[in-house]
Amino acid sequence: MSHYPSNSILVQYLIDCIRRSAKAAIPFSAFMESCLYHPEGGYYMSNRPKIGKEGDFYTSSNVGSAMGEMIAVYIQRQAAARGWAPDTFTIVEWGAGNGRLAGHINGRLRRDRFSGCRYAIVEASPYHAQLAKERLSGEGFPVSWWTEADYRREAGGSRLFVLANELLDAFPVERIRAVNGHIEQCFVVWEEAEQRFRPVWLPAEPEVSRWLTRYRIELPEGRICDAGIAMSGWLGTMLRQASAAEFIFIDYGDVTEELTAEHRVDGTLVCYHRHRAHANPWIHIGEQDMTAMVDFSVCRQTALEAGALIRNDMTQQAFLLEQGLLQELADHAEPDPFSPEARRNRAIRQLLLSDRMSERFRVLLLARDASA
Repeated sequence: MSHYPSNSILVQYLIDCIRRSAKAAIPFSAFMESCLYHPEGGYYMSNRPKIGKEGDFYTSSNVGSAMGEMIAVYIQRQAAARGWAPDTFTIVEWGAGNGRLAGHINGRLRRDRFSGCRYAIVEASPYHAQLAKERLSGEGFPVSWWTEADYRREAGGSRLFVLANELLDAFPVERIRAVNGHIEQCFVVWEEAEQRFRPVWLPAEPEVSRWLTRYRIELPEGRICDAGIAMSGWLGTMLRQASAAEFIFIDYGDVTEELTAEHRVDGTLVCYHRHRAHANPWIHIGEQDMTAMVDFSVCRQTALEAGALIRNDMTQQAFLLEQGLLQELADHAEPDPFSPEARRNRAIRQLLLSDRMSERFRVLLLARDASA
């Protein structure tokens, strides 16, 4: 295992899975899921920072508190529109990471004197859950910690605001391509002589072809599609489980036509390691983030099939502006560029304009039992 000396547990687990498989190869999605979520060697399960300067990437919650505050504003407006008093619903955040966004949301709700609503977090990573508990307990922010079973139990009879910020892109994908009119699927093999993993392309499994047909995805010759099969399955299930809920999904992605366009010939899979983006999933096993752009056409169809109402599908920038983010800019004559007012104004401008992040990210707003 000379190529992977630092994560021998995960590497050996993957080798064993490959050797036990009928094809001596496992689907790319199984490889990606293990690299991210294996309980001992998976990237998200490890006890090291992933977000921020000491980690591998940044999220919108790292750019000041504005993102969380605007989510809090949306929750208040939508609760008023549905006639929900604060003490009659629970905010449920899936994949809360270090709890920074939850703290920002709660801070704005307190500032607006919108008190009484409960907050629950569903977090698979014990490391992230511990970080969030430490951060939020220090802020005096009471949180309930739910499992997926808790969500299933509560969703059927409770009013919920469900939030998932950069969660949909964390599901494993299947890599698929069209070759000579046939659909091929990426599998992963172990090369004993070279002591490394590598991809092979084999005829697609029937469920992959059925998924492409269901979502009317036609792949041009030679192009790779990073299919969110696991994501769409999870999304449909969790939407169906809810009886009265509002949903806020924030992620980077686009529509099917854009994600299968000519300039996406190699798909959208990207890895992040120490703030360097690259397209090689065969290195840094279990020590790098792996993600692909979210297909919002698939998300919308999944939502409609699950009986959900699509309230809106917009860029993150449009969402922030609609909630009144520009009005949050503070007038001040303080010359100090590090004053609280200057820092907040700079964070707001960065969130809206810097690196076009708010244009690449989308916000999908859904509802169940919207007439209630």
